[in-house]
Amino acid sequence: MWNNIAEIIKDTSTKRLALATVFSVLLHAYLVGSFDLRLPSLKNEMHTIEASLQRPKVVLNEIVKEPIVEELIAQEEPVVAPLPQEMTQEPLPATEPQVTDLTAQTLNAAEPIATVTPVETVLSDNVDVAQTEPQPIDAGLVINENAYQYVETEFDVRTEIDGAAEGTAKIVFNLMDGQQYHLTSLIKPQGLAALIVSDLVQTSEGQLTKSGLQPLSYLYQYGNKVDKTYSAKFDWPNKTVNLTTAKGTKIEEITDGTQDLLSFMYQFMYVAPLERMQISIATGKKLATYDYSFGGEESISIPMGELKTIHIIHDNENSDEKTELWLAVDYQYLPVKIRKIEKNGKVYELAAKLITTARPTLN
Repeated sequence: MWNNIAEIIKDTSTKRLALATVFSVLLHAYLVGSFDLRLPSLKNEMHTIEASLQRPKVVLNEIVKEPIVEELIAQEEPVVAPLPQEMTQEPLPATEPQVTDLTAQTLNAAEPIATVTPVETVLSDNVDVAQTEPQPIDAGLVINENAYQYVETEFDVRTEIDGAAEGTAKIVFNLMDGQQYHLTSLIKPQGLAALIVSDLVQTSEGQLTKSGLQPLSYLYQYGNKVDKTYSAKFDWPNKTVNLTTAKGTKIEEITDGTQDLLSFMYQFMYVAPLERMQISIATGKKLATYDYSFGGEESISIPMGELKTIHIIHDNENSDEKTELWLAVDYQYLPVKIRKIEKNGKVYELAAKLITTARPTLN
């Protein structure tokens, strides 16, 4: 039976009869008006298709939260997949995403990641790490490495400015083994003055450092008078100095570069004048900072001849006391003229008459 039905359907006349029947039904429906058939317009007009996406409502009450779900819920902004390009006609407004722990590595992936240079790298590029030892305060000064090892200077002593000699003086500087120095100064009156005026002795001992002379002890002794004997003992590790007079001992704090009354004059061999014009000096009685001013470059005439000098001056603001030094340019700034004016106006002046730089031979 089914084979007969299949042969009838395949028959060409049967297909024509079926098509004619369908066309007759449609024609009658149109004529009667009970069926409205509208075909789509074939005009070349653009049609707008609007589409919008809505998120499906998720009911979490009956869902067991997996770890990944908890992390996504904790985010302030949900992760939204981008829309296909053909479904959007205008770009969506840009919104700045908030960085969370989960997205910090992926957001702004197209932008270069700023790198932070480790502190160790910065230090190694700019600082010599090996140089970590504290440097002395005068580390930047230019030290004369060819300074005299031995200097013996003889002076005429005057009690009037450019007056006649009334005494003699000798200052000896001796640097032993290139490390330890010894300075002695002896002023002796002559003539009738020797009967009433005592000898004045000063000594300074210390060491040579990268900053020049560093005194360890100083002594000022006028004859046998106890009340005119002063001393200073320097304690450099503790940065203090003990000042001792007939009245007792007091301790003062010192700074790098502090000198005594003798060493400061020979420090100019190592540190040229004008490089450091403020000097802390221990006199035995007191510790004070002396500011020196530049008096100019002068050619002076002294017993040893005419010399080019640098003139420096220290004035006491509270009195007429003044100290002046003339440092010989051609003799590594050795003091060749020294003038001291006391508070009472009394003058002591030393003028060089002979300089010897050869160490004497021991017999």
